[in-house]
Amino acid sequence: MNNISEFEIIVNRGREWISIDCDTNEKLLDALVRHKLYLSAVCGGKGRCGKCMIQVLEGDLDITDADRKYISEAQLAKGYRLACCAYPKEKITISLEVSEEADFKVVGAMIDRETAEDKSNEDLEDDEYGIGIDIGTTTLALSLIGINSGKIICNYTGVNRQRAYGADVVSRMMASIEGKGDMLRDTIIHDLYHGIRNLIHTSGIPKERLSKIVISANTTMLHLLMGYSCETLGVYPFTPVNIDTIKVSFNELFSSDFLTSQVIILPGISTYVGADLVAGLLVCDFDRQKSPLLLIDLGTNGEMAIGNQDGIWVCSTAAGPAFEGGNISWGVGSINGAISNVTINNDIASYRTIGDKEPIGLCGTGVIEVASELLKEGLIDETGLLEEKYLDGGYPIAVDQKGQTIVFTQKDVREIQLAKSAIRAGIETLMKRSDISYDQIETVYLAGGFGFNVDIDKTIRLGLIAEEFRGKIKTIGNSSLAGAIKYMVDKDAEKRANNIISKSKEIQLSNDLDFNEFYINYMFFE
Repeated sequence: MNNISEFEIIVNRGREWISIDCDTNEKLLDALVRHKLYLSAVCGGKGRCGKCMIQVLEGDLDITDADRKYISEAQLAKGYRLACCAYPKEKITISLEVSEEADFKVVGAMIDRETAEDKSNEDLEDDEYGIGIDIGTTTLALSLIGINSGKIICNYTGVNRQRAYGADVVSRMMASIEGKGDMLRDTIIHDLYHGIRNLIHTSGIPKERLSKIVISANTTMLHLLMGYSCETLGVYPFTPVNIDTIKVSFNELFSSDFLTSQVIILPGISTYVGADLVAGLLVCDFDRQKSPLLLIDLGTNGEMAIGNQDGIWVCSTAAGPAFEGGNISWGVGSINGAISNVTINNDIASYRTIGDKEPIGLCGTGVIEVASELLKEGLIDETGLLEEKYLDGGYPIAVDQKGQTIVFTQKDVREIQLAKSAIRAGIETLMKRSDISYDQIETVYLAGGFGFNVDIDKTIRLGLIAEEFRGKIKTIGNSSLAGAIKYMVDKDAEKRANNIISKSKEIQLSNDLDFNEFYINYMFFE
């Protein structure tokens, strides 16, 4: 940094007290991230989401317009501010919320054998081990695998702390283009290195026996991992630097001699249809099935595919972060206390939270369920308009520990309309382009952490998935991680992945007239 450090910031994080510096004219959020103290910043630090809240314990921070928009007067009086809009002018002491980082629930891979710590090294069935990795936009999932047996020894899951730079791939692209590429790369390298060391420590397996690491992710995440420029990803014709299979040494990628393993980065199809979807297609055997299949990977960047061994049509649609609690007034990630299930009867809401903890907000499944239940009860109409008595204050779901009412607002209804319409319109466009009908599709695979936990009936009621698919839907969890594992243990996987890519045809939705028409139509609730 060329700026002179002017102010000391004392940061309280749980039981930790940390001293950092904040440069003149530097946002508090940027200073925190620079010192590897990460907050959720769904909007990329633009003051548009209200998620990067901190509390001033000593000293003073000016109240901004964004603070007044997202923080109540009572909270402002207690020192709450948005870190992305705060510019310290003196030494201050602040407090960070730590629960979201510590408690995020991530779908990993299923463990199908006793963990290695329950066995002596002599009892292990495999002489060679590997690690499969999925880098999600929001979360990370790693699995330690016996390469010969294909058995999962143990898992590690965590949060992708790059979300401090924004919830979606476009925000990350822009952050990279604006000069934060090195910081983004350093963040993900640090997180992966920590996860890898955790797996080795947990399993007790000698690190010398770990020979291979396979990484799957969307194209933007892989560009940030490799340190590639993102300048061409977000502008037409959306050209990636490299989406081929990449094979490097551990030392080349991590700048560390901790392991001697080979690292394989899975190939993708395009900028917006990445290696994560290729991994899912591999797991679902699209290249071996005669009957048409449909794969829907629900996340911030919704990717989907339809087809069989004769041909595959793929697309990506920007669903936004609503499925992961982003851009929702009381939205949170899948953390303890997040409302994940909602039922409304006679205008009274009942709910369940993750970990059966006190409610703190709505995660993605909670968002879907409350919207579906409001529709069932006639409290929102087909246009998405909330009943008049809830228009201003929102529909009350629960009361948190601070006595604040957790509500679902008219704005939240619009967010879920946009997200569900984007996904449904993408599916319908693929079906039209491939000339494959509802009745021809044998199985609908629903992938992703959100898809793994969602109530299928409520999803169909909302119109996210067609009624015609009822009885055909199979939830498969983290297909990106499963594909990375399959690539590691299946000797034909590299050839099969390349075959899948060669058979895949991308449908660009941004300028597709049918998609635009479907998008408008499915904005309404049926």
